[in-house]
Amino acid sequence: MNFLCFGNKNNKPILFIHGMASTAMLCYEPILKQLSDYYVVLAEVDGHSGRTDALVSLGKNCDEIENYIINHLSGKLYCLSGFSMGATMAVEIIGRGNVCVAKTHLDAAFLTPMGLLAKPYEYIFCEAIKRIQNGKTIPKFMMDAVMGKDNNSVMEMLYPNITADTIKHACEFVYKYHIPEKIRDYKGTVLFWRGSNEQYPRKSAALLKKYLPDLIDVEIENMGHGQYLHEHSDEYANKLIEYLQS
Repeated sequence: MNFLCFGNKNNKPILFIHGMASTAMLCYEPILKQLSDYYVVLAEVDGHSGRTDALVSLGKNCDEIENYIINHLSGKLYCLSGFSMGATMAVEIIGRGNVCVAKTHLDAAFLTPMGLLAKPYEYIFCEAIKRIQNGKTIPKFMMDAVMGKDNNSVMEMLYPNITADTIKHACEFVYKYHIPEKIRDYKGTVLFWRGSNEQYPRKSAALLKKYLPDLIDVEIENMGHGQYLHEHSDEYANKLIEYLQS
């Protein structure tokens, strides 16, 4: 993995984990300026940057993020924030309980195991990425069904050098993920954002609330997957800062 750091290290630290098939900078560069009062760390997941090795296991990447927090941030974060795959990884990290995280911010976490649909979804996702990389279009009805109506954010945030093996390893973690029982011991606050046009994050929020009854579940109207972060980055940052200051 690789870690990109911004701001004064004496400020409260926030660590962000980006989404699948995207990059840390494509996801979060638009909001960095608004977060100048914090020490921001962007985790670059393996296989999602030219600065990283090929992805073998997202579980091992969670290990590396924990080690970074322990070795470089005294084992403490003011906030851990993740989008999509990154949000699933954030749940895994706070669920382990090996580092201290005061606030957790989840944007469209995937936490509901897909069972027999895991392999078909993995195949469809790989084929869709291959089509985009080859300059081909994806039928609009399919994009609307999966990402939300008229939402091109995921395509626009795509890491062009993503490989099929990286996607397969990431999908295996995300689509088969089970929330750890130990997460019930988490003492920090959790804010879960999801677009009203997203299906699985809605189910994921409801499932996570069974483990963390105080979870704050916020539905963003008329938004699909990644759309709030990508198309409304200023508002996204301002709302995130409201949570950080609350």
